[in-house]
Amino acid sequence: MARKQGYTGHRVPRPEDAVGSLVVYLNGHEVHEGVDFELTDEHLVFREPLHNMATGFLGRLQMTTVGIGVYDKVDKVDIHATAPDGGFRMFAELKAIPD
Repeated sequence: MARKQGYTGHRVPRPEDAVGSLVVYLNGHEVHEGVDFELTDEHLVFREPLHNMATGFLGRLQMTTVGIGVYDKVDKVDIHATAPDGGFRMFAELKAIPD
């Protein structure tokens, strides 16, 4: 079986242009400040760890030749925010910083 490369982390960098009210999504599901994460000036700090476990080359080779294997576990965070100019901004597929 292929060895997985990756990491877990609780923090996602807050984009500099993300000001005002934020709507945060984890893997397409809305999450809430104070319940699922805390907001600092620099990060969104999640209560549960976020994963970035990418299948390595051997795992991908096994999946294509044999048809079975280990699939990636990558948590993605999307943020909908107000930009400094008052416009709408979307920050997609932000990934956690390793702990």
